Amino acid sequence: MRVSRPIPFPSEPGRPRAPGAGRARRQRGAFVPKLAAYALLAFVLWLMVATLVEPLLSSQATRAVLQAPVGIVTSPINGVVTQMAVRTRDAVAPGTLVATVRNPTVSQEILTTLTTQRLALQSQLSQLGNQYKSDSQEMRSIGQQAQVTRQASLAQTWDAWEIAQRQRDVAHSVVAEQENKVRTNEALLKEGAISEQVMNASEAQLSTARANAAVAEQAFAGQAQTVASAGQGAFVGTSGNSLFQTLASRREALRNSSDRARQDGTAIVKQLAQITQLEDEERRRVDKLAAYEVKASQPGMVHTVLAPEGAYVTAGSSLVRVTDCSRIGVVAVFPARLAKRLSVGSKLDVKVAQNVDVPARVEQLLPVASDALQSTYSVPFPFAEQGSIYAVARIEAPEPPPSEDGSRQTLCVPGKVVSASLAKA
Repeated sequence: MRVSRPIPFPSEPGRPRAPGAGRARRQRGAFVPKLAAYALLAFVLWLMVATLVEPLLSSQATRAVLQAPVGIVTSPINGVVTQMAVRTRDAVAPGTLVATVRNPTVSQEILTTLTTQRLALQSQLSQLGNQYKSDSQEMRSIGQQAQVTRQASLAQTWDAWEIAQRQRDVAHSVVAEQENKVRTNEALLKEGAISEQVMNASEAQLSTARANAAVAEQAFAGQAQTVASAGQGAFVGTSGNSLFQTLASRREALRNSSDRARQDGTAIVKQLAQITQLEDEERRRVDKLAAYEVKASQPGMVHTVLAPEGAYVTAGSSLVRVTDCSRIGVVAVFPARLAKRLSVGSKLDVKVAQNVDVPARVEQLLPVASDALQSTYSVPFPFAEQGSIYAVARIEAPEPPPSEDGSRQTLCVPGKVVSASLAKA
């Protein structure tokens, strides 16, 4: 059998071929594949250590994100959002205006009822005022009339007293005259100048005069008593007494009517004040519901605006989701092999930036995270493999320390990917 030999390549013209050059070239060509094989072996070994050995020794979570609870600002009424006063990532404090919801069709039935009651009370108060004014004027008129009647009756009483006094004086004068006449007739009778009949006639006249004097005296005494009573305000005479009684009764009736009007007016004024206060409160309520200003009840940062301006919302609808930055935390997914080392209260080291670590403490351990639970947080929980455990931890540092370049990192960035691991004991 004939063995073929390789045909040598011709050398470059004018250049002699060095002895052993082919052998060196063959050696270099064999070294490159060996180097590549060693590199590949080293990479495979590193990959095995990184994927199999190192995770078995590491206490680090497979995934971790910053997380914070959220609060929902809702609308208490039906209406249209006419103003949205906040935007995403705006900071809010308790009492900060979030939105204005207008509802022009709010029920005003209670306000209308209160307004009707107020107008009715004002009308009654006006009528009582007119009645009180009229009664007061009539009482003044009756008082003046009674005063005139009293003065006239008093003058009449004095005149009657003077007449009775003159009549008494005349009666006493007649008695004195008849007594003198009787004495004279007695002397004449003794002398026989007159008869017994004349004497008897004079005595009869004296008796009549004395009777008339007694009547005049009695009339004078009665008239004096009348004068004394008139001085104390009692009217005399049939016509005067009747007129006075009429005026007195009317004045008493007017006084009672005025007192009742004053009492009723006082009660109505008090009731009117209460109705007016209720009406003002109801009007403020209606105005507030017609253009209700929705305000934040807790501090935080606006995460999502759910109802833009112009949107129609019903009572209880969500307007804005607010992140509670005061309760910033981290949700970390730990493999099942670390379950025995995790417990509520375990401390975590959270790396939020290069060379920037903050401490956190576990508050909840969850095998799964329901949608209802995740809806109470700013962002969804990271994906977890079967058998993994969710660790919900609260960051204990209010603000992270500055990084090496002096810049500060804010923690209120829900959804930011960070690394978390169990703190070393």
